Order: sequence, then C-alpha cells, then structure tokens
Amino acid sequence: MIIKTANKGPWVVLIHGLGVTENVWFAPLEVKVLFISFKTLLKEEKEIIPLAERCNKENYNIASWTQDIYGMVDDAAAELKVLVDSIDSQDIVFIAHSRGGLVARRAIQHHGLNPKALICISTPHYGSGFADYTMKHQKFIQLVSPSVKRHIVPIRELCTYADLIKEINRPERLEMEKHVPHFDICGDSVSYFTTCFFNVMGSAEKLFGKGIIKEWKMGQGDGFVCVKSCKSPLTPDEMFFKLPVNHANILIDNKAWDIVKSILQRYVAPRF
Repeated sequence: MIIKTANKGPWVVLIHGLGVTENVWFAPLEVKVLFISFKTLLKEEKEIIPLAERCNKENYNIASWTQDIYGMVDDAAAELKVLVDSIDSQDIVFIAHSRGGLVARRAIQHHGLNPKALICISTPHYGSGFADYTMKHQKFIQLVSPSVKRHIVPIRELCTYADLIKEINRPERLEMEKHVPHFDICGDSVSYFTTCFFNVMGSAEKLFGKGIIKEWKMGQGDGFVCVKSCKSPLTPDEMFFKLPVNHANILIDNKAWDIVKSILQRYVAPRF
C-alpha cells in the first residue's frame, strides 16, 4: 500500500511483524496474530488511532506492504528493497514493529538501503524467549492452536539461539548498518485484556513462579519480547525508550507516537 500526501514530501516506510499484515498500521482492529485478534488485545483501549493515520495527518507519504505470512526474514528484506526502489525519494525513515525491525536491519545490511533513520518498535534484536518457549513446547501448542504449525519455521528464526540472530549482530554485519541512526521503543507491561477479573498474561508470573520467561515478567517484557532484547547493539542509551505498554498497544500509544513523531521531525520534517 502506498499513500502519497505530497509529491515531494518525505516518506515513512512501515514494516510489520510476524503473523500479521500491513493492516496493523492502517486498521489494527481488523488484524489477527495467530489465533488472537488485535480487537481482543486492544479492547480495553479508550482511543485507537492507527499509526499510519497519525503519519498521514503530519503530511508524510506512506509506503507499506504485506509480507508472506509464512516467509523468512531474508525474503521480506528483499521485498523491502523492491519497495524502496519504487520510491523516488532519498528522504525515507523506516518504522518497524517486532520482527519487522530485523527485516529492516537485514535489508540495510544485505541490500545497502540507506534510510535517514530506523525506528524499531518492540523488535527482538537478540531473539525472543517466547520463540524459544514455542519451539520447546510446539507439540502441545499445536494441539491448542493447530495454525501455529504453519508458522514454526519463521518462529524458529526468532529464537535466541537462531543463526539469523547471531549473524545479524556480528561485528562485520553491524559495520554495514552503523551509518543509519537507530532508535528503539519498547514496552515492559505484560498486561493485556482481562476476563472475569483475570489478567491474561499479566498473572502468568504468579501462576508459574520463578521459571517464567522474561517476556512474561512485568517490568521485563511486553508479552512477546523482553526489554533487554529490544535494544539493538547500534542504539545509544539516549535513543532507547521504554514505556508501560505491551506488544500490541505500543502501536497506538500516544507517548510512543510522540517519540516517533519527534524522531521523524528531526530527520525528515515535511516541506510545505
């Protein structure tokens, strides 16, 4: 999807994560991630303004696409290269959610892309303990949710021990992307929706005790990615932001948008 607001204005390229579509930026309530809908995850939010709508109101041109839902990071990185090549502008910022940040970094490393800045939102730069957990218990999880089976290969790629994670953070690879300013925004809340006074995921630590993964610990993760993994090796402390949000509502959170907006204004302010 490509939305032009001004012929010569700057561009924002939106890169979604695993298991969703580009609608996560445009109409999140219509999106499902595996067997859970964003409508359920966001049902307690008072205000839902899609990030693409916020960018559009600030007069940024917007480009996005839907990745192959069962594809690998390198496949999506190649698709990103094609998309960027179709944009006649040097004023581009990448905004990526979750795995999308790895897609952006891989495209910069492998295809020489040169955005003015890369803004990663809840990206597992060092992999996800939740992916580790899923692989370890995949047989049981598939009994509960058979659709997970089709995502096993791309989920494995996000494990903390995965070859992709190791390679993308090697010194020689980091050299290929250090010219791009890196920003990371993450959440440290595992509170999602409540049902019958039970906080889904937010109560996991009480139920499972000390053995629980960091991704499910309040103050240490957002339900899918832990805080420590959300800071890339190229992100300075002053460009790393932590908010009391989870992996889903960070996309529509006002404070998260304020951070994104300030970065956009710094690197690619619209020209009127």
